[in-house]
Amino acid sequence: MKNKLLIAVGLSLASVCASAQNYFGVTGGYNLSTITERSGVVPGWREYSPKSGFNVGIAYEHRFAGSDKGNMFLGANILYSLEGYKFKEVVPVGPDIVFVNANTIDYDGKIDIKLLKIPVSFGYNFQLTEKFGIAPKIFVIYDFEPSYKDSYFAFGGGANFNIGERFSIGIGYDMKSGYDGGWYDNCHANLTYYIFSK
Repeated sequence: MKNKLLIAVGLSLASVCASAQNYFGVTGGYNLSTITERSGVVPGWREYSPKSGFNVGIAYEHRFAGSDKGNMFLGANILYSLEGYKFKEVVPVGPDIVFVNANTIDYDGKIDIKLLKIPVSFGYNFQLTEKFGIAPKIFVIYDFEPSYKDSYFAFGGGANFNIGERFSIGIGYDMKSGYDGGWYDNCHANLTYYIFSK
């Protein structure tokens, strides 16, 4: 009985994999990233604001067999991503510092973060019409910062808006711990074109 069950499961998986398709393409988009301070950080010591950036790279999507109503998918990208944040630092005035506003010096700056990103996503495409589908997704991202040889894992979610078989507009939000003792947040919007499939 167990052998028959295993054979049935194996045949089902083989059927799904045989009818599934792999899509390969290019992607690029816009980033908006910043830091959210953790509790315990001295209020007013450093204030963060969002910084614009971009990402570009290659895209892969494995579409599992489904129906005309939709299908599950597994995606993976390799991206170069320029991110970062802006900040205003309020520095207490010391005896050797010229007084500004009587008590503090305000310092404005920005941080550029250049990353190699590998997001892996999983979701389900709801095919609303023959040419349009909405695909909610969750993802985990491996971030590698070549300049400092640091790596991080980020987690997030979003959705793809699929137009036809090969175009997709994706939006998402992810967060991770790190950078100046806060939570690092990134929102993105991407346009993906799948050049070929097999």
